[in-house]
Amino acid sequence: MNTVISKFEQLTSFFNHLKQIDDETFYEPIGEDKWSTAAIVAHFHYWDQIISEERLPGMKKGEVLPSLKKRVELVNKDAEQFSKTIPKHTLLNKAIVSRLKLAEQLHSAELSVSFSVGETSYTLLEYIEDLCKHDENHVKEVASFLYSSYIGESIHSLQMKH
Repeated sequence: MNTVISKFEQLTSFFNHLKQIDDETFYEPIGEDKWSTAAIVAHFHYWDQIISEERLPGMKKGEVLPSLKKRVELVNKDAEQFSKTIPKHTLLNKAIVSRLKLAEQLHSAELSVSFSVGETSYTLLEYIEDLCKHDENHVKEVASFLYSSYIGESIHSLQMKH
């Protein structure tokens, strides 16, 4: 089992942990001009589906895939809107299923295959490593927000007792 794919798959554990937070916190923006945790989860879900259904099949030796730069903003906006229309547990379960499906496809893929996205060359393994870094950035943002929310609530409740 490849450790990079295992790391990629571990995001599902984070999704399971998010089931414990209250709905208000889940749908609250994590900062000024930032998405909510729900929108970030929807972002993962949408992109996992796109990679699984549209990108991965074209990641073959010597292939040149078009850049998605023009599409990124639209997909992210759609994901954010979707996150506002779906219950927390349903969204998290969908994100878990789409991540596990993609991870399963990656487990059976040839990781050393070289292809290009626009002008940038990758092996499939390098592409997955980039996705993991991207995932980590979002997880850190959410974790920081949840930590500060928890600390803020704890301090507020302590102040209320006095």
